[in-house]
Amino acid sequence: MLEWLLSDQAPAVTIVIFLTAMIISLISSGIYRLLISKMIGLREYRKLQRELRRLQNEFRQILRTKDQKAIEKFEKKRKRMLQIQAKIMKPQMYLYLVNFSYILVWWLFLGRLATAKVIAWIPGIVQLSGYWGVVGWYFLCSALFGTLFYRVFGITIEEGEE
Repeated sequence: MLEWLLSDQAPAVTIVIFLTAMIISLISSGIYRLLISKMIGLREYRKLQRELRRLQNEFRQILRTKDQKAIEKFEKKRKRMLQIQAKIMKPQMYLYLVNFSYILVWWLFLGRLATAKVIAWIPGIVQLSGYWGVVGWYFLCSALFGTLFYRVFGITIEEGEE
C-alpha cells in the first residue's frame, strides 16, 4: 500500500497530494487557533474581527462619497482600525513562520511526485501534470481544506454572524 501511494502513478500522486494538503491545513489551522487563543482569546479575536469589518465597511462608504470632511472625521476611527489590524496580525505572523517549515515538505517530498504523467484531472476544465501540476493540485486542495478547517475551528466569521 505504501509503495503504491509513493509511486508516480496518477491516482496515487493525486491522493498523496490531497492527503498532504489536508494534513498540513489541519495542522496549520489548529496552530493558528491555538495562537489566537493564547495571544488574544477567541472571543476577543472574533469581536475584533467584527469591529474591524464594520470599520472597513464604513471607511469604504466614506471613500465612495469622496466627502473630505467625513474622511477627516473618520481619522480617529482609522487609528482604531489600524490598532485592531496590528493585534489580529500578531498570531498570523507567528503562523507564517511555522508555515515556512512546510517548504521542507515540498522540497523533500512533493517535488519528487512531479514525474507522474498526470497529477490530477478536473473533468472539462484542466489536466494537471508536471511540477506545476503538483503545485496547482496542492494549492487547490489546500484552499479547500484551509477554508473548511478555518470554519471548523471558528477562526473566520460568517456573513450572518455580524
